[in-house]
Amino acid sequence: MTVSAINPAVNYLSDLEPASQVKLSSTLALASTTTIRVAVLAPTLGFLGVESPAAENLILGTLLVMSSLPQTKCPLDGIGPYAIPPALHIELWDNYLAHSPDQASLVRGLASQHCFLKNPHAELGFNLAYATAIAWAVYEYRGLTPKDPTPLTELARIWQAAYPHRNGHANDFIRAWNQTLDAPHIG
Repeated sequence: MTVSAINPAVNYLSDLEPASQVKLSSTLALASTTTIRVAVLAPTLGFLGVESPAAENLILGTLLVMSSLPQTKCPLDGIGPYAIPPALHIELWDNYLAHSPDQASLVRGLASQHCFLKNPHAELGFNLAYATAIAWAVYEYRGLTPKDPTPLTELARIWQAAYPHRNGHANDFIRAWNQTLDAPHIG
């Protein structure tokens, strides 16, 4: 077993359904974008010290595109609505969060007390605040975070360059945004 900051005592990865096998038809089948933004995204990012409409838009767009991408473009082993692969989850903890104890403490604080210790990757599937924090960590780790204001086309380029997918394109991000949101388009 590989030693890692979050490696579970028992390997439960084989028990999890990868994103390529389980796909929601739409993230918004569960809640409106406004509800997701107000109840989850803004509070989670705020808890992490990120107060930025562009960051909220990037994370919302990430959630929308990852839930609408064809299975052939999603990571094979992606977990949860953000389709985060376990290997990336471990990489973020070992190579990014482990070197930033204050940030790691904030992210860990969003995880379940007992379940995280047994199967940290499962948090990506059932804990939207934790998964949101990890999705944001992907962008921070890659050094690609938006500044306010950031047009939709630039958010799409950031997603394409930084976020895990298989041959996804910026147009996928823009299409998911435009198909889902009734609000005026940003940028």
